[in-house]
Amino acid sequence: MVSSSKRWRHLLAAAGLLAGLVALMPGAQATTTTPRPKVIVISLDAFGAESLKEPELPAPTLRALMQQGVHAVSMQPINPTITWPNHTSMVTGVDASRHHVLVNGLIVNQREATPPRIDMDAPKSQLVAVPTVYDAAHAAGLVTAEVDWVAIMHAPSIAWRFPEHPDPDGAVEQELVREGVVTRDELVHFGRPSQAWRDRIYTRAAVDIIRKHHPDLLLLHLLALDSIEHATGYGNDAGRNTIAFLDDRVKEVVDAVRAEGELANTTFIIVSDHGQQSVHHLLNPNVPLREAGLQGATARQPAFALPEGGFALVFQKNATDASRQELKKLFAGKPGIRAALTPDEAAKLGWPIPAQSNQAPDLLLYAADDYEFPDKDTPRYETPTVEIGAHGYPNTAPLMQAIFIAAGAGIRPAGEIPAFPDVDVAPTIAHLLHIKFGDDVQGKPLTKILAPGE
Repeated sequence: MVSSSKRWRHLLAAAGLLAGLVALMPGAQATTTTPRPKVIVISLDAFGAESLKEPELPAPTLRALMQQGVHAVSMQPINPTITWPNHTSMVTGVDASRHHVLVNGLIVNQREATPPRIDMDAPKSQLVAVPTVYDAAHAAGLVTAEVDWVAIMHAPSIAWRFPEHPDPDGAVEQELVREGVVTRDELVHFGRPSQAWRDRIYTRAAVDIIRKHHPDLLLLHLLALDSIEHATGYGNDAGRNTIAFLDDRVKEVVDAVRAEGELANTTFIIVSDHGQQSVHHLLNPNVPLREAGLQGATARQPAFALPEGGFALVFQKNATDASRQELKKLFAGKPGIRAALTPDEAAKLGWPIPAQSNQAPDLLLYAADDYEFPDKDTPRYETPTVEIGAHGYPNTAPLMQAIFIAAGAGIRPAGEIPAFPDVDVAPTIAHLLHIKFGDDVQGKPLTKILAPGE
């Protein structure tokens, strides 16, 4: 006969076993806290929409994400069609007329008697004139992270970072050193190896942040395609092979999320900032300015051009409406010039005017197809070159169009969607994270790509 005390112990043991089995059942998740949504944005610099349309493009991971979710015919960048302005538009939901990022850094020494230059180390607080979606995520108590994102230096709303030029004493950098991913000396001399090597390290940094810090919003930027296309031109096997390399990096990030058990509540957004096109002619816009007596010690209203590939910015000391018209006449109709625009004319294309921002030029130059304004001060106005790649042309140009792919949590398998502007990305991120952001932004959430109830 079993004593009442033994029977009681058996009942307790059975009850404990039953509780353990119930906890392992799928339905048991209903009584636990629902995992909060996460968004990972991966930017593949210079990945043109036309490239994604190639049926034999070696990108199986991107193809799988496209099949699982949505992909746009194209995503239109803002003007100017270069890296920092468009990465900024994708996290602010506004164009350059509002966020004021016009080049890859902060323009300094403009409108002086000496040439302007670009400060790539300027803090985000000086560069970006409006709030960002990562600011909103941080304010909502979410964990934010960035790897090689831009216009984001010293942003207090980023919890975990591995910047373009890593800090050997940074927290994530030290984690990678301890794991043997990279040495301290390699971090100190990070710019020496190839861009592909750096993109591998950027990806490993992103994986480290996912594994150890579980960010709610992660921004990752990879540059290898832009680098190789600048050197060799657009639409060749060097670019296609680099896309295959980048596809593997995207897979590495997806696999890391899967390994952490966070695949079901993570949205992946794959974007680019602009496309690329080949050129065979270089233009130096400072040559006409010198020849017109607008540079040098005797110049009363010195003017200098800041070349940026498909466009150039001309700044003039003590410029007036009349002097700007004279600058326009100097370039209008010259070989290789698509357009010479005064501030009011440029404003119609989404550029700020000098009254709004000291970053805005006194004259905007656009290069014609097959021409670019290089960052080298060549002695001649026009110089032939071997085929190279460039961007920065008007955002209506077909080869400037970017990519957009979204898959994962909250995204319905809708297939191909129409083209849209990249200012829609930030509000869409905010919607997926269930945070309030930007009532007055220009972009709108892409609600048609969202799963029911999202």
